[in-house]
Amino acid sequence: MKLKFIALAAALCFGLTGTQAQKYDYDPFPYGFVGVQGGAQMLLLNYDHTKLITPMAGVQLGGMFSPYLGARLSAQGMWTKHGFKALDATFNHKYVMGTIDMLVNVSNFFTKNKAHRFNTYLIGGLGLNYSWGEDDAATNALSIHTGENVTHVLRVGLAEEVNLCRNLALNLEVDLNNIHDRYLSYRDKNDVWQLTAALGLSYKFGYKKHARPAPVAEAPVVAPQPAPKPAPQPTAAAAKKVESQPKPQPKPVVKPFVPERDEIDVFFGLGKSNITPEAEAKIKALGEWLKTRPNTKVVVTGYADAGTGSAKRNMVVSQNRAENVAKELIDVYGFDANQVTVDYKGDTVQPYQENDLNRLVRIQAETFEKK
Repeated sequence: MKLKFIALAAALCFGLTGTQAQKYDYDPFPYGFVGVQGGAQMLLLNYDHTKLITPMAGVQLGGMFSPYLGARLSAQGMWTKHGFKALDATFNHKYVMGTIDMLVNVSNFFTKNKAHRFNTYLIGGLGLNYSWGEDDAATNALSIHTGENVTHVLRVGLAEEVNLCRNLALNLEVDLNNIHDRYLSYRDKNDVWQLTAALGLSYKFGYKKHARPAPVAEAPVVAPQPAPKPAPQPTAAAAKKVESQPKPQPKPVVKPFVPERDEIDVFFGLGKSNITPEAEAKIKALGEWLKTRPNTKVVVTGYADAGTGSAKRNMVVSQNRAENVAKELIDVYGFDANQVTVDYKGDTVQPYQENDLNRLVRIQAETFEKK
């Protein structure tokens, strides 16, 4: 069952990034999210804590307004235990807890790249807790009134998040909830602490999208032609002499060589080096341009984004991307291999400010004068 869940999450990740990231770039903030969690809770009482652990589940709805700050509505609950040392007994009751939480992404205070794989959040919130259905044994043993109770909740917590892809994230959250003792039907003015630990999955949505601008080829630079000097007027004698001589043939005008340049960017998916149909169309257009200009040198440079993967892995990915594009130019469009230079930068150079756009190969072509 776990393997099927992981496979489904991976398929959803690559499906979303494969169909959207190549056609659009996006701003990593703001965004909304929905999430589910499952884990365990325990009341911190003067009793054997191992006997007070019970399961819990929760749901969240919220969003990150900026790289640093966000908010959410959280609901959790199931059932819990409290115990009395004098009686050496535990008693069950049900509860549901709703809070409004503020989220502070502390990772983004220390990194330049705001869209990265790992994030650490500080959590603070407040809300209400509703409890009911306490064991009849508690009423008989403690001679207290049990029933439905509503109490305040103050929360502090810490969460670690791992982005599986642009839209899915896995998180581990640990919270301390301060609840009034009325939660346990004691009817006094003391508070009790509840410790929760949960593993969750979040779906992120609402990223701002805009169409990727097409690269603009540089216009060829044409050198200005010098203005011709006025010819000296011949004298009558000179004109008569010239008339008797055969007219010289005009020398052919040699135009100065002006190089032509073209540049395109070919984009790839996350961790991919295979050429997509969109990239194939760009390479074909450049290949047709090269066929009419045999005296051309081409530099093919591969890159990888710094937001994912290790530096060593990114260097290998950028090399594979550059070599695949160069092979396409040589094998499919018949370009001379001696005129193609392959280079790769890994994630040491980032041509674009947006992280995902740096999964690319840049092809720069320039004609040269044949000697």
